[in-house]
Amino acid sequence: MLGLTVAEAARRLGAGLRGDGGRKIARVITDSRGLGPGDLFVALPGARTDGHRFLAEAAAAGAAAALVQPDRGERPPDLPVIVVEDTLAALGELARFHLGRLGCPVFGITGSVGKTSAKDFLAQLLGGPAAGVHAAPASYNSEVGLPLAVLAAPLGSRFLVLEYGVNAPGEMARLLAVARPRHAWITALAPVHLEGMGDFETVVAEKTRLAAAVGEGGWVWSTPEVFAVAARFYRAWPARSRLAGLDGEDGGRVLDPRPGAFRVELPGLGPLRLPVVARHEAELAAVAAAIALDLGVPAEELRARLQDLRRPPGRLAVHEFGPIEVLDDAYNSSPAALEAALDVVRAWPRRRRRLAVLGTMHELGADSEELHRSAGASAGRCCDAVLGIGPGGEWIAEGARALGCRRVETAADPAAAERLLPELLGDDTLVLLKASRAVGLDRLVPVLARLAAELGPPREEGA
Repeated sequence: MLGLTVAEAARRLGAGLRGDGGRKIARVITDSRGLGPGDLFVALPGARTDGHRFLAEAAAAGAAAALVQPDRGERPPDLPVIVVEDTLAALGELARFHLGRLGCPVFGITGSVGKTSAKDFLAQLLGGPAAGVHAAPASYNSEVGLPLAVLAAPLGSRFLVLEYGVNAPGEMARLLAVARPRHAWITALAPVHLEGMGDFETVVAEKTRLAAAVGEGGWVWSTPEVFAVAARFYRAWPARSRLAGLDGEDGGRVLDPRPGAFRVELPGLGPLRLPVVARHEAELAAVAAAIALDLGVPAEELRARLQDLRRPPGRLAVHEFGPIEVLDDAYNSSPAALEAALDVVRAWPRRRRRLAVLGTMHELGADSEELHRSAGASAGRCCDAVLGIGPGGEWIAEGARALGCRRVETAADPAAAERLLPELLGDDTLVLLKASRAVGLDRLVPVLARLAAELGPPREEGA
């Protein structure tokens, strides 16, 4: 919450103001669909659309003002505007100013996979909003999202947990220019975003820039595996390193890996049950617990919070629809994340049939076909049926067929997949939904609920 008047914001930016600058700014918003009274609308130019096209909507919503670039869009006479050369740069400047007013430390999280779950887990274990801990909403981790996450932090925040996501070289430096972390956590290093990054070495170098930005008084937490990979490519940061996780030298250990009954033993906390379904989720929880202990959270409070962890939506969310269960992991996908989801399918204690509905994984660059085929082969090894969605789904299907999977189908999109699902579902089926977010596989969750109702109640054992 910025808490400035429009005129004060303009002065902070050294920008021109046209119109009344007396209203207080309630929030900073870049999506015109979420605007409300008192908001500052930041009109960002983009490849698909331009925020300057929605200035009339901002005025109609009661926005306090709009942040605009010169000579773009038609400006409603009743909407004050702050005119800057670059609205994205101005958004970052407002975030830097607000962070300075907050005066609280930033905990930065990056990695190839697991960033949002890690951010949510850590914020909960540190006590959440009740303890003055503000975390980035959803996956606000880009050059637009990270400044918005900072600007959403209320005055009086004690700690900020931010997510740093990068798709190309140079992006991490721009995020760090907005918010430099006191401490950091690298969740994983894997070959993702290769279309923008080019190669795995660049991925590692770019991700570890977050750790390099932590000063001498700070700490960088991660697993032994991540530190080993980082050391091979790029390991020159002043912060101290702290090993954590599961089955490492300083980590905990898995007592029972069954999905939904995951039990671990963690240093300083003893044995406890985690409300997770996957080992990689348990690993993130274990690292987050180590961080929380190091930052002073009492062990008894931490034990209680760990057993009540809430996982982000769309990440291996379990839906029980009578005769079928759905693992909704459709928020995003990469080869490493898909393999982790398939590990959950392999270990699932219920259901005799397994159906993987897998869509295109974006931003894999020149190796995209090979990586999709390999993912399909992995799915074919553990699933009775595979349904590939989109262009990448064709390669996934070919990989599954090469492994002799009994039933393999393809569909151009989720709508086409909906027509095939009745033939692939039985009365005792586990369904995995996994694809890049743009594919929209989450639309199939209500479809599966309806189809499950048509199948009737679960068949009893021995029937």
